[in-house]
Amino acid sequence: MVTIASGCADQNPRKDTHADESVQDAAPPVENYVLEWHDEFEGTELNTSKWAYREDNKHRSIQRRENVSIVDGVLRLDLRVLNEPIEGKTASGAGIVSTQQFRYGYYEVRARLGNGTGAERGWHHSFWAMAAELHKDTVSNTFPGIRRTGIDGFENPTEHRFEPDLNTLNRFVQHTVVWDEQGTESDRLPKPPENRTLIPGFDAGEWHTYAFEWTPERVRFYVDDQVTQIAEYPADEHVHDAINVWLTAISANWNHQGDPIPSKADYDYFRFYKPKE
Repeated sequence: MVTIASGCADQNPRKDTHADESVQDAAPPVENYVLEWHDEFEGTELNTSKWAYREDNKHRSIQRRENVSIVDGVLRLDLRVLNEPIEGKTASGAGIVSTQQFRYGYYEVRARLGNGTGAERGWHHSFWAMAAELHKDTVSNTFPGIRRTGIDGFENPTEHRFEPDLNTLNRFVQHTVVWDEQGTESDRLPKPPENRTLIPGFDAGEWHTYAFEWTPERVRFYVDDQVTQIAEYPADEHVHDAINVWLTAISANWNHQGDPIPSKADYDYFRFYKPKE
């Protein structure tokens, strides 16, 4: 587990970009990148030219487009407990997947996770990237068999029945997932438990920026502009393929076995910066 020094609260100057500066002027904390693709989640509904809905039945929840909304310039993923089961599930999650595919560059979101009560039983939040199979405006399969590269900007199992020390919104994992030619997971870099990130005093229910920089040699992970993990991931040893970006929350089968309680995840923006030529 990587422990980061305290003082990592969201002091990111990019956080108020909507009001204070143009998006084009919001540079990442690393040099030699330029903004190429972004969504500030303005307007009243999801831009389906940029995003597809995640609509799969996986683990302990069914993901529904009705749980996705744009509220005051923020993407909201509502996490709900169902009065009546749908396809055998009593919880519904949410998620969106970029229609654009990316490769090397700097990927960043600003997010706040949870319902604000600190009681986040049973949900799994994630900002991640992996190849996707899109069908019009929906993605219904998170195991398409075409994936080789997987990158978790953060993967937050809010509780874990096998690892009680992960039972908090404020500890998460950041790593790359290596898939073999059959589309089966073959490794994680860094390997568990070194892939866990802990920041003393961190509150995931507040706004923070999460990011990763992917190069042909490695992936660097960031929280509020501080490097939190590094995965050595050289292209001469691993297949690096094009990836879609996923912003999602589900109820996972490694979480608490009782029904989760209602919650949410908010995303202020997603931005992709490509290397300068």
